[in-house]
Amino acid sequence: MSTQVATWPRVRELLDNIMARWERKEGRKGLPGIHSYSWATPHELANDESMGSKFIEPGVPAEETALIISLRKGFGSIPRMPMGGPFLKPDEIDEISRWIDAGMPE
Repeated sequence: MSTQVATWPRVRELLDNIMARWERKEGRKGLPGIHSYSWATPHELANDESMGSKFIEPGVPAEETALIISLRKGFGSIPRMPMGGPFLKPDEIDEISRWIDAGMPE
């Protein structure tokens, strides 16, 4: 397992790929009004929300962010994301977690 810190293009690729796989499986786009499921910048990703909490809060360790919790096990009454899978692999979530802890480098 690599411990190298990813940059935004890699994180976006991971998220875009898992959403594209989910959309193919479901035969539809994400649910409008819940998430945009499209993040052009790290700032847009950080400010998206799950259960009323920003995905990434400044100063909060990655493993305690709504984004990582949602990807690993689910958040509140919301199941693991994307809902019903397919899911990111643990090492892919680890990449995103290290990226957050490194300050979300571009």
